[in-house]
Amino acid sequence: MAVAERIKLAAIVETITPPVCSSCGRLIPPKERGVAFYCPNCGRILIWRCRKCRKLTLKYKCPNCGFEGP
Repeated sequence: MAVAERIKLAAIVETITPPVCSSCGRLIPPKERGVAFYCPNCGRILIWRCRKCRKLTLKYKCPNCGFEGP
């Protein structure tokens, strides 16, 4: 398989796979009102939060810089 084909396939798989909540680790379904934002400290990692963790203000931790937020 050519490199271009592998990159295209990886992009398709990434769009099909639902995001994972950075706080609780569960999959966020497409219709759930989750939120995504880049780490406020380093700006490199995309943080996903599910509706429940946002409502309960559970902490998340950036795997890149270790920043913890509510």
